[in-house]
Amino acid sequence: MGMLHQTRNNYMLNKTSLSLRDAIYLVDAARSAAEALKLPVSIVVVDASTYMQAMVRMDGAPLMSAQGAFDKARTSAEGGHPTTFFEKPLNEGRFSMLKLPHTPIEGGLPVMVNGECVGAVGVAGAPPHLDAKIAESAISLFQINSGEHQ
Repeated sequence: MGMLHQTRNNYMLNKTSLSLRDAIYLVDAARSAAEALKLPVSIVVVDASTYMQAMVRMDGAPLMSAQGAFDKARTSAEGGHPTTFFEKPLNEGRFSMLKLPHTPIEGGLPVMVNGECVGAVGVAGAPPHLDAKIAESAISLFQINSGEHQ
């Protein structure tokens, strides 16, 4: 996706991406949601490039949850779908999904702006459905207040 811009007889593809300020906002919103649920988790935000932009591992979060949150965020940003998009076929017996370079575990959600994936939030350290709930809460708040934090 993205927009094409003509430059000197060539076309360049520009892709919208989260800014650092956006990523920090999303991490803070997710941390607040996790604190409200009394769940110590790790939270990672990646931009459209799928590389880490902001991260926090709350006090008491499992040590390995930091890598898990990154893997979930990156999977979601690469595919432009929640990580459950990759988990569902696996649970239905499509074991070839294990060959993909993805982490098919609930808790990674894309950040969509105007129908385009601009990054993703990954949460790990709680039961997967609660990881997803925390990420969803942060993204919803981001989308509601998107003009206010920029």
